[in-house]
Amino acid sequence: MVNKKFQVLKNGSVYFFFRPKIENQSEVQKFFLVLYSNKRYYLLIIGKKHLPTEKKESYFAFVEAIKKDKNDLLQSLKGKTYQTSTRGERISPSSLCLGIGKFLLVEHHNHTHFIYRLITPSTIKPVQTEFNLQKENDYLINVKNPQVSDTNKTGLVGQQKAVYPDWLQTKLTNYRFIPLNPGDFLDYEGAELLLISKNQPSLTQKEPELENCWEETDSENLVAEFAKVTSPEAIAPIEN
Repeated sequence: MVNKKFQVLKNGSVYFFFRPKIENQSEVQKFFLVLYSNKRYYLLIIGKKHLPTEKKESYFAFVEAIKKDKNDLLQSLKGKTYQTSTRGERISPSSLCLGIGKFLLVEHHNHTHFIYRLITPSTIKPVQTEFNLQKENDYLINVKNPQVSDTNKTGLVGQQKAVYPDWLQTKLTNYRFIPLNPGDFLDYEGAELLLISKNQPSLTQKEPELENCWEETDSENLVAEFAKVTSPEAIAPIEN
């Protein structure tokens, strides 16, 4: 791509985490991303407990929390002890880090891309593969309209949903989903998202320009944009 045909909406560091189940720590209770951008930490829960594969078109995600303080973030990643009426004291395991890298949120050809590149680990191991975590990947990302009823009964309900200011809500009009643009949608807890895997036949048949869209974003301009992102701070050891 000779001319820069995309706009960077957000950039920064990305951390991939999972929290094991209490009953069986070989199973996954929660898989989530932490995005660090503009001095904020965004915790994004991925509904399917791993990143989308090419066999699945889209995965639901949402902004669970926004932290302004690193210590507050680290505290939320720790294990917790609590009492239950039936089982007594229970211990929720700490979250474990799968990888650290950089991300770009990019508007391109009326679509928005979430693109990441891992820095650590240097080599993908089975534990990362289990979550479909790769050295780099590129997904379309859409935001859901909290004011449009969902006939599929998926996503958040009631007060869990984001409440956007009028200037953002107006951009959604009556659509269920629109490309995540501007990046300000992420600044609201309860923002519901859709991560869409690339090269889906049904998508490229509906919108043939998508195939070229992904080809064009894989460019020297993207390399230059990633180079502008400060190297991420290691906030947790990597799970091997």
